[in-house]
Amino acid sequence: MSKTSVYEKQLKKKPRKGIPRLLQIAGTKSVYLVIAAVFAVLAAVAQITPFVTVYLMVKELVSNIGTLDSIDIDFVWKLGWWTLGGIGLFVLFTFISGALSHLAAFNILFEIRMSLATKLARLPMGYFGQKTSGGIKKVLSEDVERIELFVAHHTLDITQGVVLPIITFIYLFFFDWRLAVATFVPIPLALTMQRFMQGKAGRDRFRQWQEKLTAMNGTIVEYVRGMPVVKIFNQSVDAFKRFSKDVYAFRDITLQWIKDSTWPYAAFVALLSSSAIFILPVAIYLLQSTPESGYVQMVTAIFLFLFIGMGIAVPLYKLMNMVSFLVQISSGLEQIDSILTEPEIPEPETGKTIQDHSIVFENVSFSYGQQEVLKNVSFDVKPGTITALVGPSGGGKTTISNLIGRFWDVPTGEIRIGGVNVKEMPIEELNDSVSIVFQDVFLFFDTIEENIRMGNQSATLDEVIDAAKAAQVDELIKSLPNGYQTLIGEGGTYLSGGEAQRISLARAILKNAPIVVLDEATAYADPENESKIQQALSHVLKDKTVVIIAHRLYTITAVDQILVVDRGEIKERGTHTDLLEKKGIYHGMWKIHTQARDWNMDIVEEVQS
Repeated sequence: MSKTSVYEKQLKKKPRKGIPRLLQIAGTKSVYLVIAAVFAVLAAVAQITPFVTVYLMVKELVSNIGTLDSIDIDFVWKLGWWTLGGIGLFVLFTFISGALSHLAAFNILFEIRMSLATKLARLPMGYFGQKTSGGIKKVLSEDVERIELFVAHHTLDITQGVVLPIITFIYLFFFDWRLAVATFVPIPLALTMQRFMQGKAGRDRFRQWQEKLTAMNGTIVEYVRGMPVVKIFNQSVDAFKRFSKDVYAFRDITLQWIKDSTWPYAAFVALLSSSAIFILPVAIYLLQSTPESGYVQMVTAIFLFLFIGMGIAVPLYKLMNMVSFLVQISSGLEQIDSILTEPEIPEPETGKTIQDHSIVFENVSFSYGQQEVLKNVSFDVKPGTITALVGPSGGGKTTISNLIGRFWDVPTGEIRIGGVNVKEMPIEELNDSVSIVFQDVFLFFDTIEENIRMGNQSATLDEVIDAAKAAQVDELIKSLPNGYQTLIGEGGTYLSGGEAQRISLARAILKNAPIVVLDEATAYADPENESKIQQALSHVLKDKTVVIIAHRLYTITAVDQILVVDRGEIKERGTHTDLLEKKGIYHGMWKIHTQARDWNMDIVEEVQS
């Protein structure tokens, strides 16, 4: 049974959205975050200490401005030490709080990414046909990173942004409630501007921005992959219409968003930094009505309020900006949860045991959306035999091979392995039983050893080398700079198509699955590599149940059964000799195939003459 992550369980028990969902995710490491919040509060208290000590120091100096000898130097020194102590404690508490929140954040980051990666591996292949790789990359990278940023940094900002103003307001209110009110008047006005920016219209605008960004990311990936075609046909960026369209659409929505937010944001920043404008009128009024005996006290009090009024804007500014950030992270959470709630290929609670390694398709029909690909397909592959699928491109051969590995579930008919419906087999057992060598080989940016070991994670290096030798690729690997430790894939050493296919075959040999599906395993091979791959195949296919998709018909003349697949149906079946005698579709394909093999430059010269 597949393991369900804590985040998927949360969605099943109490499905939440937006900020509650964010707090729910952060709560998985609540112990760290609670302690981090406590130290953040202590840091906020320590942060106020310098304001108080500086005020008392100014008060002492102003009170004795005419008689400097009367200044209590010891008291001033104590205030200085208290100031340094407050700053020191602020740094210490902030460090402890930050360390704990980062510890929680990176644990959460790891768990979410692992949950997403595990979930993606359990989804049907059809899901990836509907989603762009750029869009999925954005969720795994950018959207998850925003959660880390929030937990590691912004939880502290929010804690201090709430606690510091409250403590400050309480202290100032009891000091002088009139100046306290004047100091905090700009805050609700600034909140009004922030609300204007982040209301329903702002959220809708950001959602549109996210959609355009996802589309652009997907198009960029496609554009980079298609660069050889762009260059070969001497096309410019503008000629790649969808690329241009998505980039311009992203630019337009970004500029419009900036335009709509400019004046509210400017007003927000101006108001948040303008406490002095509100304090000074009240201060002047109070000075005018203050008796001479309390003049010094009032002047120093005004200094304190102006001093704190300017300082209080910093945490409030961070807090207010959190609203904008939380809109972004809420949208990202929706994307993350949309993957975590995506329907998986169901797995039986109690799997059945297969009797052998035969394959049976019985009245199987299958569609990609509205496009029907297979129509009532039925055939048997007996254990230890080789069946070849041939036919025109787009006829359904690759779909049949993928359905054997249960990349999708069929709505009509049955696919059985060893007498058991694949839907009733544990997915892990099915994966262990079937090995698929794709036409388009994908090699990870890792060492050759680890790329081969994907076939069997518990294999030793000697077993990896034996598999490489069987795949006729050991000599090539040893000729590389670092042998089996050579990095390949993007950012490392690049291999030819035939060389990469032999690495893929080494994986299959190491896996040693009883059922092997080959999707044109010699598609990219030159004559020398093709000969080596054929030798490797003879090792891979020994005593296995094999299904081969073949375009080079001369490679399948000795197989046990050939199925001619055309327009989603099995049009012909039999051995090579039987099908030639029928003089049907296969006979025509063989004739064209033999003519293509005999093609040479003399034929070209005849045509030209």
